[in-house]
Amino acid sequence: MNPWRPGPAPPGPAGATERESHRLGRRYAVVMRATALCCVSGAALFQAGPDRRALVVGTVVGLVAWTVAYARFSSRRWLLPADTLVIMLLCLTQRWTVPPDAVADSTNWVLALVSVTAVAHQWLTTAAGGVLLTAAVVVAHLAGNALALPDTWWGTVPLGLWTFAEAGLSRVLFLLVRAGARQADLALAASARARREAAVAAARRADEREHLAVLHDTAAATLLAVGARMVDGTEPWLAEQAARDLEVLAGQPGLPGGDTDLVRLLAQVARHAPVAVDVRAPAALPMPAVRATAVSAAVREALTNVARHSGVDTAELVVRPAGGRILVEVSDRGGGFAPEGVPPHRRGVSQSIAQRVARVGGRAVVTSRPGAGTLVSLEVPSG
Repeated sequence: MNPWRPGPAPPGPAGATERESHRLGRRYAVVMRATALCCVSGAALFQAGPDRRALVVGTVVGLVAWTVAYARFSSRRWLLPADTLVIMLLCLTQRWTVPPDAVADSTNWVLALVSVTAVAHQWLTTAAGGVLLTAAVVVAHLAGNALALPDTWWGTVPLGLWTFAEAGLSRVLFLLVRAGARQADLALAASARARREAAVAAARRADEREHLAVLHDTAAATLLAVGARMVDGTEPWLAEQAARDLEVLAGQPGLPGGDTDLVRLLAQVARHAPVAVDVRAPAALPMPAVRATAVSAAVREALTNVARHSGVDTAELVVRPAGGRILVEVSDRGGGFAPEGVPPHRRGVSQSIAQRVARVGGRAVVTSRPGAGTLVSLEVPSG
């Protein structure tokens, strides 16, 4: 393990929140260091006597230049050892840059910069690296005190050792922030996983609904027509219809892409319907195939319902464009029914007609009353 790498990394790839917390931690360290330098520079110049001022000014200017480099290269691996070396050299200059009466107490501006450096380094390196860097600057600080106060430097040891406590608190804060970031990443990952699972489940349910709708529109409708004796089994189209039903159920391909002619599809539906259909439509109405397929399936179901429930053997199919949309109407003059009395589980109205059209951006309205026939109105976008 490299103790100088810029920020400890967890096992496996770090999440987005943790990476952002590391980036903000580096910025925090740079800003804190620059702010501290501004403050201690004023204190250093204020404390410096006439005989020390030139040296203190030169030292402060050098620190400012180094802080600019520190900010510019804050993500480089060599920065922390180099920064530690700069602070250690600064500590050894206390005999000439700090007044003797300030060396031994908390007004020592070099000690303030040492403390800030030890705190900032905890956000830029590993725990082991943080301990080594803190120990290095504390030892250098005490050595500088010994050079400045050969006889009384022992009294500065508690202040120097307090730097370890400051660094430790900074490390704890860093670990708390990192733990929070990891928890946020785990929560985000769990949320994304739940969304994916919900999307898969929704797609599976949609596929099941589509399969049931196709089954209802094909084999179920044909078998019902035979079982209810709507046909006698000798109709020439019945065998063709049964073959098409089997082909659809065997393959059940995805919805086609591109455009197709809605009028052509509806003509095929009308030709094979179990009732006679009077079709009134323009010569052609090109539209996206996915919508045309949904409309033709809904019309087929509406015509099947005419055969099942209306009591008549004829129906009308009207197709017309209307301002960017296409209107399709299936009507009969049969016995009619009360729409509010249809059970919610009846697939013919709820899925094969209404939901199929709704899935392609359209809407379906069923108008009927007992004794007045039924009108199924479909409206879909033309494009």
